[in-house]
Amino acid sequence: MGADDDPPGRWSIRGDPARLEEAAAALRGSAAEWIFGAQFPGEYVMSGIARLLDGLAGQMRENPEALGPGVVSAATDLSGHVLRYLPELVDRPGRTSNRDDRSG
Repeated sequence: MGADDDPPGRWSIRGDPARLEEAAAALRGSAAEWIFGAQFPGEYVMSGIARLLDGLAGQMRENPEALGPGVVSAATDLSGHVLRYLPELVDRPGRTSNRDDRSG
């Protein structure tokens, strides 16, 4: 069952795995040094959070009863913060959102 097969509103109580995956992709597409001021350890932090969000999204789809509401709520909040604030951090004046151009 893919994201396109999910009926609308199905995730309103249990969270939206597509939102978690979107946040994970955003973390992977950002340069850690723009956010943390250095590539390491920020890159490990961002990669770890992305893996966590992807894992939880998969679990939400495959076995939603295995995750408690607190876990789903925390993951949903975390993904919301990533999607809300990460673009602001990357697109600050003097920065570029292109990961390959790290001169900014």
